Amino acid sequence: MRRLLPALAIVATYGVLPVSSARPHFFPDDPIWVDDDRAFDASGARPHEDSNGYDFLVNTFLRPGERRAVRAMNINTVDEVPDSSWFTNRIGRRAMSVEDVVRGPDRMGRLSLDGWVISGGKSTGVQAGFRMQDPDGHTYQIEFDPPSNPEMASGAEIIGTAFYHAFGYHVVDVYLTEFDPATLTISPRATIRDVFTGERRRLERRDLDAVLARAARLPNGRYRALASRFADGRPLGNFRYYGTRPDDPNDIVPHEHRRELRGARVFAAWLNHDDSRGVNSLDMLETTDGRGWIKHYMFDFGSILGSGTVFSQRHRAGHEYIFEWKPGWLTLATLGGYIRPWMLIRYPRVPPSVGRFEADAFDPIAWKAEYPNTAFQNMQPDDAFWAARIVSRFTDEMIAAIVGKAEYSDAAATRFLTEALITRRDKVLRAWLTATNPVVDPVMADGRLRFANAAVDAGVATPPADYSVQWFLFDNASGTRTPVGAPVRTASREVAVPDALRGAAFAGATITAPHPDHPVWSRPVEFVFRGAEGGWTLVGVRRP
Repeated sequence: MRRLLPALAIVATYGVLPVSSARPHFFPDDPIWVDDDRAFDASGARPHEDSNGYDFLVNTFLRPGERRAVRAMNINTVDEVPDSSWFTNRIGRRAMSVEDVVRGPDRMGRLSLDGWVISGGKSTGVQAGFRMQDPDGHTYQIEFDPPSNPEMASGAEIIGTAFYHAFGYHVVDVYLTEFDPATLTISPRATIRDVFTGERRRLERRDLDAVLARAARLPNGRYRALASRFADGRPLGNFRYYGTRPDDPNDIVPHEHRRELRGARVFAAWLNHDDSRGVNSLDMLETTDGRGWIKHYMFDFGSILGSGTVFSQRHRAGHEYIFEWKPGWLTLATLGGYIRPWMLIRYPRVPPSVGRFEADAFDPIAWKAEYPNTAFQNMQPDDAFWAARIVSRFTDEMIAAIVGKAEYSDAAATRFLTEALITRRDKVLRAWLTATNPVVDPVMADGRLRFANAAVDAGVATPPADYSVQWFLFDNASGTRTPVGAPVRTASREVAVPDALRGAAFAGATITAPHPDHPVWSRPVEFVFRGAEGGWTLVGVRRP
């Protein structure tokens, strides 16, 4: 299959290529739903790992990458993100049952640590834990909740993983489990890096006791733990939200111009994933048919939904960067008299398993991560609309079921998080489904054009009084659009296809939805169809 290359020429480009272009605007295999980004051997890639300090400094003070208001460069001709080593369409393109969404990436239902051995200490992160191997030799990271907030970080990780898998990102299996510390066995080959000497030494029982001393213990004396399965392949460190990886010949689209990374801002705002940054990602080198390729993972969701992993999240999270000039100067100039708006937010009293989370003051447009993220800053209205449509597919039942997967012992925690996520979802939809013309899903069949309105269907906008449809013939070689008739107004979401389009190779329609509350709906969204004996196929979408 043809790859989505070159990116600058195919990025839903039929509307921006010059009329004199020698290449057709649509190819026979458009729209492309799989971007074959494994074409070149990436076996030569070498590990690199950014530190937390480096990631913060570069993104806060150096403004890396390119900041331009341009369309995403990895979308297909119908304005969607194809499957790739970065992203796999799931709930955004196909129906998923509640059970499928809750299962997420998991390969099994429950997980027992019986017969497992401790294979080493944790190498990174602030969360208490160690590594174990199952009887088949697969490595898992075992992590615990802090004593002050039992169930908080593990619950956030379970919930976040299920959501991000359904969104379409690559994530690893995660499971909740319980164990008796007396049954743990340490492998004679298990090692740990000594905190004083920096050198590796044999892992001893005292090291295990030190880890468990920082972990929340259940009333029955056992420990609740999160088990995360290591991804397949060889680890190559994190990816960045800007630039490309120079040792990966398949990585040609600047990350700040990838829609799935731009649109991730919408998902992060919904779940308050303020820790969504490069160091919380992972590139893995996999091999297929003797050729290496890099798969890109998102992971570490223990700091969402009010969890700060080892404490309740700070009040600032989601509202202000760690470092910002303006509020800092205002505080200094007023000798501390300036009250930052987030300081006035009243967080509800919730069980400690929830942490610091709320929905009433949440503003999805104003939401911020811990520090600047180039891809987030490059997000355009069509990127946000794409992500918001994915969010809209999560029903109340799905949200409740995902929260239920965290198995909170206090029903109040489950109830609060479910209600807060539903409220925040609706705010996300009101903010971003209405910020561009929301006409979607056109179908030409049986002599009629039928379409939907994403904002109205999501219940976040009233219907427009009517829609205006302008038909045209499309020349695939030149890109010329020849109007057919005058605009047709319709109060319903369907209209008759003109006889003049019969037998055309390509035809299309621009649709506006004038609305007094949403002026941007008067900007036309354009749809192009390929004609064939079997009917019409949508091949082009251009959103304003």
